[in-house]
Amino acid sequence: MREVKLPAMLKQLVDDSEYHGSRKRVSTELGITPAALSQYINGQTTPSLDKLLAMTELFNVSLDFLVFGPDTIAGHGDTLEYGRFTRYVEAGMASYQADIAAQSAFVTKVGEILAQHIDTAARAASRRPFTLRGMLDKEQAIEIERYSEESTILTLDLADDLVQVDSDVEQSVTAGNFLAVVAENLALGRRYHFVLPPDMQDRDALVHQYRTLLQSRNLTAGDLDRCRFSVAMDTFYVGCCLFRLDTTSMRRRSPVLYRFVEEFITPDNHIGFIEPTSSTPAYFLLDLPRRQLAARVLHRLTPQP
Repeated sequence: MREVKLPAMLKQLVDDSEYHGSRKRVSTELGITPAALSQYINGQTTPSLDKLLAMTELFNVSLDFLVFGPDTIAGHGDTLEYGRFTRYVEAGMASYQADIAAQSAFVTKVGEILAQHIDTAARAASRRPFTLRGMLDKEQAIEIERYSEESTILTLDLADDLVQVDSDVEQSVTAGNFLAVVAENLALGRRYHFVLPPDMQDRDALVHQYRTLLQSRNLTAGDLDRCRFSVAMDTFYVGCCLFRLDTTSMRRRSPVLYRFVEEFITPDNHIGFIEPTSSTPAYFLLDLPRRQLAARVLHRLTPQP
């Protein structure tokens, strides 16, 4: 059991502190009588806990130091320095423990938020069609198109761009997800070329509706001029999209998607994929030989200006 050294430590602190042995000043600061202070110093009575705490505050020492003294007492000056040091260590430890508690609470909050986001992402992913390597779902195809600086689209219809809406008066159309991306890209000064089949029903009316919807998004005449529609010179049965990508932006803003399709991007930043068919809802990415073949077929089908 440690030896209680309160009387001796209190005497040293009174004599060697800034009070220079003035017991009257010390007793006044502590709110006790000089006689009571003398009794504490002589070991005749023991101060209450609140008085002990008042002493630690007055002399700027720890309670442990006041009651039990330092491990080694080399002199009064050393004793006071030790007291200040222990107070500093205790304060540092308290601050460190508070920081640990705050950090732990922060990590817990981050974990809760991540768990919520993971759950939300898992639910969203479960609603999207299953795809394998070299395949895209609709959301991924839309995201890739956002980074296309020049787009050539050989399409059998415009169903993903023009959505039919039944109103009380007549049937009308509204913009689909892809048309919204087209409008955003045109506003950025990018170019589009749609190649449509020669036997497409209501082709001219659909093109007019397409341009009208683009115009409703506050695009300028110059923006609309960068969106060209052509009729293929022969019938085709599979649609495809060829894009020239802004890969710098894609790497920075969509790094996960970029890594997923990176092997299908050519050295000159082109990428291509086949549009879904009625039997296959996925978009098939084109490797380099097939992308080159698609480009040759597209060149043959497209009337030259």
